[in-house]
Amino acid sequence: MTKTSLTRIGEILVLIGAIVALIFGILEIFGFGTFGLGLWSIGGLFVGIGIILGILLIIFSLITLATSGVINFPWKFEKNWIMLLVLGIILLILGGGIGAVLVIIGAILTLF
Repeated sequence: MTKTSLTRIGEILVLIGAIVALIFGILEIFGFGTFGLGLWSIGGLFVGIGIILGILLIIFSLITLATSGVINFPWKFEKNWIMLLVLGIILLILGGGIGAVLVIIGAILTLF
């Protein structure tokens, strides 16, 4: 695989992961939860903060999508692998689960 194909795969994984994390945020707001897929979330430590976590998860998912250049959102960062990795870790902490893991893997792939 060439560098450009790994970078393209990484960008696609970041896109898919951010969309999945966005869906998890919406589910969290409506109280459905993520059906056990929100691994390593701080929501398990504190009871009753599901709406707050859902809103934060949606905001950081939109920031991740804007940083990747997919949507136009006022809060975006410079597009590089370290920023995508940090956003993926934040999404993981907030309950992004599988989507956050995809963002982290995509950020690592854009490094190569």
